[in-house]
Amino acid sequence: MQWEYKVVNIKAKAKGFITQVPDTHELEVVLNDLGRQNWELVSCTLGSTTSMANSHSQAVLKRPR
Repeated sequence: MQWEYKVVNIKAKAKGFITQVPDTHELEVVLNDLGRQNWELVSCTLGSTTSMANSHSQAVLKRPR
């Protein structure tokens, strides 16, 4: 079987005032939409909590060709 791949980068928004953590809502929306298009998540890296200003999440997806 042959696969096609997609890499998705999403800028992470911070939530929380004292302890900032990445807000994953936008990532969930994108992944759910891609799942409906038969993309399967292979790997996901969430943004760093130490530097939320330049943080992003990256997801790698695959689906049969």
